[in-house]
Amino acid sequence: MIDSHCHLDLACFSDDIDAVISRALDVGVGHFIIPGIDPTHWQQSQTLAQRYPQISYTLGYHPFFLPLSLTHADIPVLIDSLKLAISTSCIGIGEIGIDRTLALSIDIQIALFDAQVSLAQQLGLPLIIHHRKSHDLIIGRLKQAKFSFGGIIHAFSGNQAIAQAYIDLGFCLGVGGTITYPRGDKTRQALLAVGLEHCVLETDSPDMPMHGRQGQRNEPQYLVDVLKVLERTFVGHDVVGKTTENVQRLFSLAVI
Repeated sequence: MIDSHCHLDLACFSDDIDAVISRALDVGVGHFIIPGIDPTHWQQSQTLAQRYPQISYTLGYHPFFLPLSLTHADIPVLIDSLKLAISTSCIGIGEIGIDRTLALSIDIQIALFDAQVSLAQQLGLPLIIHHRKSHDLIIGRLKQAKFSFGGIIHAFSGNQAIAQAYIDLGFCLGVGGTITYPRGDKTRQALLAVGLEHCVLETDSPDMPMHGRQGQRNEPQYLVDVLKVLERTFVGHDVVGKTTENVQRLFSLAVI
């Protein structure tokens, strides 16, 4: 299995990262993708990828970590910094996004989102996208940009029509802890309708704990909880094989 979204660069993993990875490997999680959130954490992601061959990373600006003082004039500087940080070992741009629940201006969020999408298009890299009450904006921006390198819609939740809109744009749907809860039925039904060939597994560690693990730090080892639910949803399908293949295709990862 591949955990396509886990923030192993965060401080809460610094004291026991070896054990975290070992526990995940023991249950069959063989590869980890760390999404970038801000320059402070990019270096940690790169250091971890050099230390562990099972780790890959993307780089980008997550809207949650942007200062409220950000202006349009700051965006070219941010993009220049991102360009300088990208090397051949970076497999994508992300975690970028638009989030209507944040205090940061939507106009600023859209401008930075567009700039990062444009950079990914120039470099031929896939995206990892964060959303919150913003599917309409994200789908519209991707269409306008004619973005053609796909990626992952992180923590997908939505109906079949929204799922299909992303799939038509070349994206896979990130499937995580949400579907382990009873309230995840709508998302499970949407995934079943569009098919396993458009799904990837993720934990969003240390956040988004699985059902029954509320209050605990989430870890890649708990990806098996998501797997079990998907196997009940897609009875008779090779969930591990197909979701792993999907991530490998999106990010041009070597066979694990």
